[in-house]
Amino acid sequence: MQEDGLAAQDEGGSDPRRGLNLRQIEVFRAVMLAGSVSAAGRMLYVSQPAISRMLALTESRLGFKLFERQRTRLSPTPEARRLFTEVEGLYRGVERVNDLARNLARSGAGSLRVVASASYGERLLPLALQRLVRRNPGAQLSCRNVTYDELAARFVTGDADIGISMVAPDHANLKAAELGRDRLVCLLPGDHPLADRPVVRPQDLQGTPWIAYPPSAPLGRVLAGWMGPQAQAGAAIEVHSPVTAIAFAQQGLGAALVVQWSLPPALAPGMVVRPVEPAASVGIWAVSSRLEPMPVLARRLLTALGHVLQAGPPHQI
Repeated sequence: MQEDGLAAQDEGGSDPRRGLNLRQIEVFRAVMLAGSVSAAGRMLYVSQPAISRMLALTESRLGFKLFERQRTRLSPTPEARRLFTEVEGLYRGVERVNDLARNLARSGAGSLRVVASASYGERLLPLALQRLVRRNPGAQLSCRNVTYDELAARFVTGDADIGISMVAPDHANLKAAELGRDRLVCLLPGDHPLADRPVVRPQDLQGTPWIAYPPSAPLGRVLAGWMGPQAQAGAAIEVHSPVTAIAFAQQGLGAALVVQWSLPPALAPGMVVRPVEPAASVGIWAVSSRLEPMPVLARRLLTALGHVLQAGPPHQI
């Protein structure tokens, strides 16, 4: 019987130095999740007495109580709550292992977690992923738009395999390779005072509505170099993303200085795109961890990105 197996695994007596075995951890977690011995027994398909015996042996081995008995329910002690936090971390790790095993069994290609600047989630990344999926139909993909400040954290927590960014992160455990350059352009409503000009210069924006970025943002730094001291002066609106700037410009709220790859395939009627002078650009960086090798799918994504970048952005000017 299963309950005999539960007890048989702990016949060595109580000794806190021995620690807990996996079955004891499993029973403890089940009681924490279910809130009662009987419900935990149903979760694990064993009898209530078997759960009670294992719980008592676990507390004896640890040398402290895990639960206070309150009628039909168990109330976890502070020690139990702290222990449960670590146990859940262990189970999440096991789930990730199982997810990987299932993905490998299903497709042979595994999974890929991509984090990217929002600017590259509009056109560049979808086109590259289209090529990747065409050649790896079983691949499991997860894509998330992140800010520059969030990107490094995703790698530190193990939630990213590859990142696409405007700026190479300054982090000891990350490395970056420049895939290409992305030109700065000006997106204008057709009735904007600058719409008829062949190029847009920094001085042209003085006295006209335009959309700016915080000085600490990647494009904010580019504009500071392009425009000089007047980078923030006269801006009608400040936004944190070129994607937002494009949406605002298409509603007639001002000129948007953005990179070409952030432009959607189709612009609102009447919108025009103009080059800027002097020319300015940002890098397109592939970011990965120094602590582990890049997954096969990530390397294949880099190849796909290379093909897409070679073909050029949707709005050539």
